[in-house]
Amino acid sequence: MRKIKVGYLGPGTNTFGYQALQKFFAGKGFKNIEAVAFTNHSEVCLAVGNMEVDYGVVAIENVIDGVVAETIRAIESVDSHLGLKIWGEVILSIELFYMSKSGDESLVKKLLSHPTAIGQCRKLVSMLQERGIPIEVQPSTSRGAELASSDSEVAALASKVALRNFGLKLIRKESVTDYKNSATRFWVLGKEHARLGEDTALKFKTCFLANLEQTASGVLHKTLGVFAEKGISVLLVYPSPILGKKWEYTFVLEVGGHVSESRMIEAWEDFRKLGISLLPLRFLGSYLDTTSG
Repeated sequence: MRKIKVGYLGPGTNTFGYQALQKFFAGKGFKNIEAVAFTNHSEVCLAVGNMEVDYGVVAIENVIDGVVAETIRAIESVDSHLGLKIWGEVILSIELFYMSKSGDESLVKKLLSHPTAIGQCRKLVSMLQERGIPIEVQPSTSRGAELASSDSEVAALASKVALRNFGLKLIRKESVTDYKNSATRFWVLGKEHARLGEDTALKFKTCFLANLEQTASGVLHKTLGVFAEKGISVLLVYPSPILGKKWEYTFVLEVGGHVSESRMIEAWEDFRKLGISLLPLRFLGSYLDTTSG
């Protein structure tokens, strides 16, 4: 039996991306999985687009730090020329720990971590910056921990898995995330979206990209109104800057329901008739809603 290749943000098996991969595919009953590590989310998306892997797991949103802009930009770029779809989502509880080779805070002269992790630990980060300790961005929390394991003057924000695997020591015993209930939502990308199926109890989400006419008034209001009129909940609205254009955005719209439902088809058609989009509404995928559980 051919192994199913799944890309994720590495390195190694110490990242939250790897944990999300394990949680999602174990829950789906997949056993013949080959995890393939990449250095950033753009590479994961590109590998899915090029069919180097069957699926890719990417962080999309954190309850403290918000939407992961890097992921949105990568999905938008790869989908435009190679095509990919959101096939699933998985929620992972996040605990970040302040660690170093010695565990001695007085030796720390630099802190390393991923931007999203840094954003979840602003209280600690602000305190370190006040002390003159620089914060250096890394492609993953695991990479930061890996570098800290070879330099006693470097600390990292990472998971307890990374702590154990890289032989680091806790500087503080408790998690240093600003809020105890931190969680990150991951999208599972593939070449197809999830099918509706026959189980009417299942809840789905659908994601679109909309390029709205910026100079016209009320375009976002009208867009959201199209979905509201059909009884469709709008779950996420995120303006993603269009690179190379000042103050212009592609709006990421995540709504409740499956793209094949009649109300969704009607809303899509009503939006088209408004004539307020520079490009046709772009469908990124329908997938099971795991946030309500």
